[in-house]
Amino acid sequence: MGELFYLYGVTWKEEAQEAGVTQWKGVDGSHPLFYIELGNLAAVVSFVDESEFGEEVLKEKTNEMEWLKKKAFRHHEVLMQLNDGMTLIPMKFATIFKKEENIQHKASVYETEWETLLQQLLGTEEWNVKVYNRSDLLKEHTASRHPEVMKRKEDIAQMSKGMQYLQTKKLDSFIEEMVSQEQETYARNLHHRFKEFCVDTTSKKVWNKNVTGKDEEMCWNGAYLLKKDQVEAFLEQITTAQEDGREAGWMIEVTGPWPPYHFSDTKTVSGVQG
Repeated sequence: MGELFYLYGVTWKEEAQEAGVTQWKGVDGSHPLFYIELGNLAAVVSFVDESEFGEEVLKEKTNEMEWLKKKAFRHHEVLMQLNDGMTLIPMKFATIFKKEENIQHKASVYETEWETLLQQLLGTEEWNVKVYNRSDLLKEHTASRHPEVMKRKEDIAQMSKGMQYLQTKKLDSFIEEMVSQEQETYARNLHHRFKEFCVDTTSKKVWNKNVTGKDEEMCWNGAYLLKKDQVEAFLEQITTAQEDGREAGWMIEVTGPWPPYHFSDTKTVSGVQG
């Protein structure tokens, strides 16, 4: 069996030349990276063996979780290395071409769009922010400070034992509803504060506790594209929000910089093409 072209990303030709991409190994850990010139652009690729990444084999391999986890992580590592030294449009895992001509054809169709996207990504970084909350702490915080809750507690204290029980149950339901609303409102307001520093933002899926493995509830999950000179101010804003919200059970998890995964509409699909 022969060799296929595994495409990692597209960058400016000059940046690919300066980065010296051949110093890095590809997704299989053995073939070195190299680039294919696409006019002003360059496709960063490596060879992969058809025996492991061929069309039919790949369908089977992607159902093998250990293989998929290992290769997907290596794909991400390569993109992180590339992103550290160049403006990069990252491609999806296992974007593979049979011939160089197929990559050239793809570039001829999307060259203008890719050039525009690279201009937009120039000098930027992607950061991801997840906002969590401990509802028990927020409930306690709300119950001890909200004027309506405090008034209801005073009224309940003047009632008979039977009425106190019923009204306390209603008050608990009221507080639960307020906590849910507060989680939504607080996370939304944080997002609006953070986005002021950004070129672009996008929301991501909010995962439940079974997926995150955390005791806290995830209330927001977003990706933020920032100019590099805004990163420090952005992170300071997050630190301030983290400190201000700690008593009410808020926790903010920020990671980055990442390749611009969420801001790169590459018009490509994973799998063997052409």
